[in-house]
Amino acid sequence: MSRASTLILLGILVILVPFSGLPISIRSLLAVIFGACVSGIGLSLRAREARTASAEQTSSVSETVPPQGVSPI
Repeated sequence: MSRASTLILLGILVILVPFSGLPISIRSLLAVIFGACVSGIGLSLRAREARTASAEQTSSVSETVPPQGVSPI
């Protein structure tokens, strides 16, 4: 299961926990656990995206072009 799918599933579980009929202490515990998992997966997805973006920037080769109005001599 991909991280995106897991994130969707955890989101659905967070929505359903208050209506589960479990005792308040267990509902609170589940809400904290699911929330922490959602945060962790979200942060890891964001870090992966930032790492991919920085790798794309460093891998592209760029030529140095002299600024306009400056003589190359």
